[in-house]
Amino acid sequence: MDLARAMPLSSQISASEIMRGAPVIQDFLDAALTQWVRSRERAVKKWIAAGKIRPIEPKFLFYMMWATTQHTANAAHEIATLEKGPLGDETFERAERQVIETILGGVAAR
Repeated sequence: MDLARAMPLSSQISASEIMRGAPVIQDFLDAALTQWVRSRERAVKKWIAAGKIRPIEPKFLFYMMWATTQHTANAAHEIATLEKGPLGDETFERAERQVIETILGGVAAR
């Protein structure tokens, strides 16, 4: 969320590229991103096997984290409308804490 907040235009350009079918970065998605995700999937599966987190589909966890963390940049106008202005530092920090608590709480071993 910090990165998307610090560089909202980069986040918006990236999202736009993906929504258009990734005509410029498809090779990156096929190679580097796919490899990165597979390595992180293996880590998540190890945590599941060790009982550290409950059984989940790692890719869906990644999709939720990516969507949540980029929303502040990609929907900044919507958020500013609902909040009656851009998120201040204190509100942004509360939002970050809530996202972290919600995601970690949702995958924590029971």
